[in-house]
Amino acid sequence: MKIRVQFRSATGRSCLDEPAGLRGVPVEARAPLSEPRAYRGRRSKLTKWTSASSGWAVWCSSDVQKDAAMLLDFDPDIACFQSNVVQVHWDKDGKSGTTQPAFMGRTRQGQRLAIVHPPRSTSGFEEEALRQTAGEAGWQIRPLAVPQGVLRESLRAAAHFRHTRIPGPQDRRAVLDTFATPRRLNTGAAQSGLGPPAMGYAWHLLWTGELSCDWEQPLLPTSRVWASGTNMSEGSEK
Repeated sequence: MKIRVQFRSATGRSCLDEPAGLRGVPVEARAPLSEPRAYRGRRSKLTKWTSASSGWAVWCSSDVQKDAAMLLDFDPDIACFQSNVVQVHWDKDGKSGTTQPAFMGRTRQGQRLAIVHPPRSTSGFEEEALRQTAGEAGWQIRPLAVPQGVLRESLRAAAHFRHTRIPGPQDRRAVLDTFATPRRLNTGAAQSGLGPPAMGYAWHLLWTGELSCDWEQPLLPTSRVWASGTNMSEGSEK
C-alpha cells in the first residue's frame, strides 16, 4: 500500500511525507489542518473541548467526539491531544482514499497515540492504512473510547471544575485532609474550613484524581468521596 501523510510543519506549512518521515514529529502539538465548519443540513453538532491538560482548544465534529475528548482529558496518562492534525492518503489495487485518526495524542511517557474510530470501510483499506502508518511512524493505535451513561454524566459534572484554580498548597491539603476519612462531598467541603470555594476545590480534585469516588454511581453533592490512596477499611463518616 502506498501511503502519504499530510500534516503541518513546525512553521505551520501543510506538507506531505511518507509515514516513516513522521517518526519523532510532535504532530499532536501542531495546528489542525483545517477547522470543521458548520453548514446547512449538518447532522452532527460542531463544538470544541478546551483541554485542562494542555490548555488547547480541540475542535470536535460531534458531541460523541467531544465526550471522547473529555475522557482523554480526564486520563492522567495523557499529556496532550489534538484533532485533525494528520490525514492519511492511501492507494492500493487501483483504489484510493483518505482517512484520519479522531485524535493524535501523547502520553506522559512520550508515546504517541493515534486514537481511532472503529473502521467504517468494508474493504478494510482504511484500517490497513492506519496500521501501516502507525507502524512506520512509531505510533500506538488506541481505539476511541466514549463514556456512556452514568460515567458520562458524572464526568461532565466534574469537568465543569477542571479549570478551577486552588490558591495554594495549604488549601489543597486542607481539602485532601478532610477527605482522609471517606465522607459525603458536600459535608467534607463544609468541614474543610475554606468557606464557599471549598466545594469547587473538591470537585476539581475529583477531576484531577486526587480525590476518588465510585464512578459507576451518579456523582452528586451527597456522593461518598475520599482522598486517593485512603485505606477504605478504616471506615467512613457521613
